[in-house]
Amino acid sequence: MTSLVAAVSRWRVGNPLKICSLEDLARPDVTLINRIPGSGTRLWLDTQLGKLSIPGSAVHGYSHEVRTHTALADAICQGRANVGLGLEAAARQYNLDFIPLFQERFDLVLPQEQVGNQRLRPLFEFIESAEFRKLVKELGGYDTAHTGEQIKA
Repeated sequence: MTSLVAAVSRWRVGNPLKICSLEDLARPDVTLINRIPGSGTRLWLDTQLGKLSIPGSAVHGYSHEVRTHTALADAICQGRANVGLGLEAAARQYNLDFIPLFQERFDLVLPQEQVGNQRLRPLFEFIESAEFRKLVKELGGYDTAHTGEQIKA
């Protein structure tokens, strides 16, 4: 799940700016830290802003970009921004508030001839294990209901 991470700083949790939707990004008191162009999160944000007729130029901080979800959470924690789109796991790592916006599916895609590769078997066994599911759930924001399913194209 990728979602809106909202907090002024780690010591002022509770969403003091009352950010609850993408429309709030255009408010003058809200500063965004953005993901880099081409990232899935940035593509989603740009699409949604377009649907709302909100140009990037109307969002304070839109041009301030970071490469990772962790860097985004760190920027919010340091007070360089109030909000950014990132993973719940990153928000938890930095003790930030988190407002879910959408879920995103992640798939491991392999060529068909690699599916039976015995060298990959330990990877598949681990992904299908209860231990892996537990570790992923502890990160926060991930649904492991379909983990380990194989879909043939």
